[in-house]
Amino acid sequence: MEEREKEILRTISDAYPKMTDFQKGYLLGVAESKAAEKIEMKKKQDPVAV
Repeated sequence: MEEREKEILRTISDAYPKMTDFQKGYLLGVAESKAAEKIEMKKKQDPVAV
């Protein structure tokens, strides 16, 4: 994991306890969307590997 990714995770983990339920749900939705997007990109690049 790159240092920038670690910094982002630290920032999120510090802010998470202060978030409302709505903000937590929004964050989860964004994360799931990005994960699905990454899987789709991998499928397009190498359909056999996924």
